[in-house]
Amino acid sequence: MCAILPMLESHAEWAFLQRFLDLIPTTLAADQKTKSGHFTRTRKLPFPKLITTVLSLVANGQPHGVDTHLVAFFRGASRSGVWPEADAPGRSGLSNARKKVPWTIFQDILSDAVQIAYDVWPDDPSYTWHGLSVLAIDGSKYTLPASDLLRQTFDPESGLDAAGKGHYPQCLVSTLYDVFRRLPVARTVVGIHGAERDEAEALLPSIPKNSVSLFDRGYPSYDFIRLLSKRLNGFFVVRCPASCTFPAVEEFVASGKQEAIIWITPSNKALTKKPRRQRGDLRAVNVRVVLLTSPDGKVSVLLTNLLNLQTYPRQEIVALYFRRWEVEGYYRDEKVTLDIERFHARTPNGIRQELFAAMIMTVISRTMMMWSAKRLLPYDRECQFKNAILTLASEAAFLVPKDPEQAVTIFREVMQDMARVIYYRPKSPRGSQPRINKHPLNKWSKRNRSVKT
Repeated sequence: MCAILPMLESHAEWAFLQRFLDLIPTTLAADQKTKSGHFTRTRKLPFPKLITTVLSLVANGQPHGVDTHLVAFFRGASRSGVWPEADAPGRSGLSNARKKVPWTIFQDILSDAVQIAYDVWPDDPSYTWHGLSVLAIDGSKYTLPASDLLRQTFDPESGLDAAGKGHYPQCLVSTLYDVFRRLPVARTVVGIHGAERDEAEALLPSIPKNSVSLFDRGYPSYDFIRLLSKRLNGFFVVRCPASCTFPAVEEFVASGKQEAIIWITPSNKALTKKPRRQRGDLRAVNVRVVLLTSPDGKVSVLLTNLLNLQTYPRQEIVALYFRRWEVEGYYRDEKVTLDIERFHARTPNGIRQELFAAMIMTVISRTMMMWSAKRLLPYDRECQFKNAILTLASEAAFLVPKDPEQAVTIFREVMQDMARVIYYRPKSPRGSQPRINKHPLNKWSKRNRSVKT
């Protein structure tokens, strides 16, 4: 360590790097192996290099084939001295090695990366709201390769032989996202017919204490709001329709008020779905309701347990809710910047590996962006995410170096490269844009053929 410290600005910077150098495990635990002999012999892809290679592959954002990326990545690692004797494996070698690794390994690495991010993140009011972290949960559909195994696991009704269904199967991905730090925190991956409320419930244990959780209009129900009131160690803001909803909400909208304290009760339809012995436990839930008018004039409401009207003014709650859009921006980063739907795997285990690998690289990139901007950029400047994550993907080998001193050199170069490209936030909010499909029409589709008369 003594030889390394002079190369860094401070002991704190070395400690920052060391946290990432310890992020990837050296091997699989015995209870995580499907066979005891896995990762026991010396091969081109020992366990740490395999994990790093998958992280780089997922976040490189290029439409090149796997073989092309492997050659470029390993050649760069060898020339930089991080992996001095590295020899690129073939595509089949990578596929066979990935089969030995359960996707939960990537889930565990993500959890550790998120913990590092929260530990090193500065205690700055710009990253919180009234001293509270703000997180959003939302779901999105991801298009998968058209393999029989993926179809069977995630979307059995897809396929050209199913009327009204697409050829490619899809899955439902739900993500917990820190909207001020722009960090993906946790996620679930289930079949396309999964319920977003159920997945949100599965993500509740991952929500940090003393935070505010934001939910879109697809989530509100009596059971869900009651669940949040009982299990969430913090606050919530849930958007709810203004009509065909809770009677108390409809009465509030009709009153013309801007906000009120109301009691949410289960509807008669909801009661009929419960056994009689459980109906007595379905007590009313006390919430604050705030009127929300969208720019297009559509009226809805926000339901929240931020009951103190003086501490949490109505306009601040409305402004806070619209920060929920950050999680939508993260899905755009994965699907556009990383082009993650161009999956390299054809198995459920491989698909989940890549979906969690993208989150790991995002967390590392965002944390390094914060650190780099704090030390290398003028006040209020920030690094561009696309440049940062692509730079990290190309140099990811430094996360598991053979020589830690060489890792320091690469680390500093990556930080400087991240700081070279600055992101300029728009001075005024951008207007909504129509969704445009840039793919050409399928000339073989009957509905796209011209009708001859």
